[in-house]
Amino acid sequence: MTRHVPTSRRTLFQGALGLGLAASPLLRAAAFAASDDEAVAQDAFIWGVPPVLAGRYRDLARSQGAPVNRFLVTPTLATPALKTAGPNVDTLYGFGWLDLSPEPVVLSVPDTRDRYYSIQLIDAYQNVFDYVGRRQTGTQAGVYAITAPGWSGTLPAGIVEIKAPTSVVLALTRTLVAGAKDLPAAQAIQARYELGPLSAWPNGLQAPIVQENALNAFPIVDLAAEGPRYFDDLGALLKAYPPPANDAVALPAFAPLGVGSGLTPSKDPRLTKTLAGVAPAAVARIKGAKFSVEANGWSVNYNITNFVADPLARAATARIGPGAHIAREALYFGATKGPDGQPLTGEKTYTLTFPPGQLPPVDAFWSLTLYGEDHFLVDNPIDRYAITDRTEDLAKSPDGSLTLNIQHDAPTAGTSNWLPAPQGGFGLVMRTYQPRPEVYQGVYHLPPLRIA
Repeated sequence: MTRHVPTSRRTLFQGALGLGLAASPLLRAAAFAASDDEAVAQDAFIWGVPPVLAGRYRDLARSQGAPVNRFLVTPTLATPALKTAGPNVDTLYGFGWLDLSPEPVVLSVPDTRDRYYSIQLIDAYQNVFDYVGRRQTGTQAGVYAITAPGWSGTLPAGIVEIKAPTSVVLALTRTLVAGAKDLPAAQAIQARYELGPLSAWPNGLQAPIVQENALNAFPIVDLAAEGPRYFDDLGALLKAYPPPANDAVALPAFAPLGVGSGLTPSKDPRLTKTLAGVAPAAVARIKGAKFSVEANGWSVNYNITNFVADPLARAATARIGPGAHIAREALYFGATKGPDGQPLTGEKTYTLTFPPGQLPPVDAFWSLTLYGEDHFLVDNPIDRYAITDRTEDLAKSPDGSLTLNIQHDAPTAGTSNWLPAPQGGFGLVMRTYQPRPEVYQGVYHLPPLRIA
């Protein structure tokens, strides 16, 4: 049995904070409006950001001794010690790099008894091509074989095939934790996410390796200082992992500059002059990309699919790390400014009030998380980094409404509804996991922030 899903993709933290991605007409990958070599080189740089960053992450994992075809999982929820941009504090995280070249890799998952979990499958170009998890496959126990392009073997009965677009795959795991008392049960579930080559089935799959802050393997990489060797790296990756057809249509436009499969333009002085200085301008274009729509001061991208055809949008997503969800899995709303139009700051006091019956409509969970300007979690005196649908002792008003207090100092009325803020700037992200149609169709809107 084989599962097929449309090829597509989703924004992560940058778009959620309103700094980047959201609804915009998507441009075909070949539709660059370049008029000279420098513009083409910038386009090539931007196109290459997702695969180059994925290659850097694989190199880092390898240098740190991370095994292939085995998960590394974190046993605790994210804290400020995790230096990966925009982590949630709802789920335990894990990841594994899969090499499908020798043979398919088998993934076995336990029955999670309706607990939310997802194993997100991402190709070498950071396209999210499939999921195993509550929304996509249910929460019963299952066994899946992830196969490389062109594989045509036979699988044992009971194993479901998932076809990967490239022979290398990043698998990211998330397992919901309902609260402190629930942590051991969540840990026991993620300990049963097993991987191994098909030839090892059924008795040779391996349980995850437990590692604190495993996602530190995905740091933010500053690409602005890159030179011509960036394009050498891109050429090597294109040769090792040929892109899917809908991605490869852009490549002929880059070939005159020595950018392509197996090419090393840094060795040609005629090309290096053009390629040497493109990184700062290309990165500026990526950082300045604006695709978001706003409602009540919250930015969101509704046009989120497994493959984003606009290379600029894809690069802006990939720039701060892998793992952006498709909209039906999780839709993020971000705010970096208050109702006065000024950046959010701990020097002011904000409230967020949900009228009766107007909490985010989801089939899994929601959470409001606060991040510093560096996109990391912020230390605070009560170790609270988010308010969620699982936060204990939230105090509702007599009419059933819920007001959250977002401020630096503890509220005089008590801390039950307090989301601590730093003294300086910060941003907010509201996550809605398995959002209902009224959320991803843009019917439901979050209420606006207010200044108290």
